[in-house]
Amino acid sequence: MNKVKYTEWIDSYVDGELDNLGMQEFEAQLSGNQELAKEFKLELDIRKAISEEADIVDFRAKCIEAQNDINIAEKKLVRIVHITRKYWYAIASIFLIALIIGGVAIINPGGYSSEKLFKMYYKSGETIGLSRSGNVDMAEALRYFGKNDFKTAESLFGKILNSDPANFAVMYYSGISNIELGNYPKAITMFETIINDGDNLYTENAEWYLGLTLLASDNADKSEIVFQQIATTPDHYYYDEARSILDKIGKSEKSKKILNNLLFLILPF
Repeated sequence: MNKVKYTEWIDSYVDGELDNLGMQEFEAQLSGNQELAKEFKLELDIRKAISEEADIVDFRAKCIEAQNDINIAEKKLVRIVHITRKYWYAIASIFLIALIIGGVAIINPGGYSSEKLFKMYYKSGETIGLSRSGNVDMAEALRYFGKNDFKTAESLFGKILNSDPANFAVMYYSGISNIELGNYPKAITMFETIINDGDNLYTENAEWYLGLTLLASDNADKSEIVFQQIATTPDHYYYDEARSILDKIGKSEKSKKILNNLLFLILPF
């Protein structure tokens, strides 16, 4: 099964929407498919963390009640309670730190950071209709691009664009080369120029790689907007990939929300 379909398949299994044959097929795949197993474990961990959040809130209420009891006793045994309070804070602090560390491990096992998402979905040196016909510089640039010598290739692409600034093929390969070189601002410029033209062979690829480049350059909010636009176009070449990456971004946001609630628990202390 295609990787991007795992999320829907896992949800159907966990929610009991599969028939007996479907469940047997899922469980058979789960034992031999490491990628499916990782996705399945993440889904179970997130659901477990959400279900446990109510119990954690109840724990906070009990801690506050215990603190109130200490405050009342303090009026009678000032010196003794002063010592007891020190031990109480030490124990509570250790417990809460352990709780938060455990929550992070449950909520985000392996994580879905921007960097990790980029590495998961980016394919190095992907080409479209690669052709070595045309002028000598183009053929030479593509030769270096094919050898993963992106620095030399980018130099030659720049030379071509100086004389032919509307060459979208060169812009695309220049954008990919600059991703490989870590020059994200220039890559973004190349892809945005292609997209702004609106109608050429490289538009859909430029949209996808623009989203990935924004992700790599720590512009997660802008990248999410790009992926959402792709995900609203069913016939887009990267439609499935965009939906998949948005699903993972959504799970990461859910994890952050739960973690913020955990941190809120220690505020009274």
